[in-house]
Amino acid sequence: MTLKQLEIFVAITEAGSVSKGAEKTGITQSTASQHIMGLEKELGVRLFDRVMGGVLLTEAGKLFFSRASKILSDCEGSKATIHRYLGMEDVTLRVGASDISGSWMIPEIIPLFNKERPKVCLEVSHGNSSSLLSRLINEEIELAFVSGLFDDEVVLFEQIGEDSIVCAVSPDFRKTVSGSLSQAQLCKVPLIAMEDGSGTQKSVYEALGGTWINKTSLKIIARLGSSDAIRRALLNRAGYAFISERSILEELKNGELVAIRIPGVDIKRKIYVARREGRELSPAASAFLDMVRARWCAEKSGKSERYL
Repeated sequence: MTLKQLEIFVAITEAGSVSKGAEKTGITQSTASQHIMGLEKELGVRLFDRVMGGVLLTEAGKLFFSRASKILSDCEGSKATIHRYLGMEDVTLRVGASDISGSWMIPEIIPLFNKERPKVCLEVSHGNSSSLLSRLINEEIELAFVSGLFDDEVVLFEQIGEDSIVCAVSPDFRKTVSGSLSQAQLCKVPLIAMEDGSGTQKSVYEALGGTWINKTSLKIIARLGSSDAIRRALLNRAGYAFISERSILEELKNGELVAIRIPGVDIKRKIYVARREGRELSPAASAFLDMVRARWCAEKSGKSERYL
């Protein structure tokens, strides 16, 4: 049984004759008759009674017609669904973003993406880089915007941004801020850290790995889950923290926070988009990624001051 046989059967039924049904499906009358004979042979029952002027459904034919019509309708619906998918109409694009990407990069792209792809709903999941990669591998999201590279053979990484991490503090917390801390002093001050698994904290530990400082040398008094939480803790004079410079630009400009230099420690990190190895991206994901790449190229060439 084929879809073509069902199409011919339904067309003949609706037209009331083999010749008109054949014409409707673009085949000859003899070919249509052969298809119906093959269908009847497979089913083991006659579907039509030949009457003067055309054909009428048998009782078995009436029963089969309702099912055949539904199958063809479902097929048309399936094709329409794929056409909407390819045309990016009424689809949801699921991506994941770590702290910085989710707070600055993606919100900047949303207006332009919505203008160009108004029928795509962007659904963004937030989390640290490690948890987002797990969701990507489990195919809960198509793209993951993370801070730093991770060793995983089933994931492809592509750089789409850069960031600086600074050690910041409220000037009121330490009124004698001279603008720098020695590595030894860094180990004595109260430090607020990002949660384990975050790209920011991974970058900090990697940078400190080039000094004599290790994790246990630091006086960590709290671990928080977002840059915004750390920013608020800094403003409330809770201590020092390594934080994305972009997340506290306003506070640095107006003097609410100051960046402290630590000789021998300069933390630059790259922002990456991660996707599954060997998996084809949906049209919506491809369009979104192309937009991200374009913005990153513009920033590298100095044509855009906006972060990506």
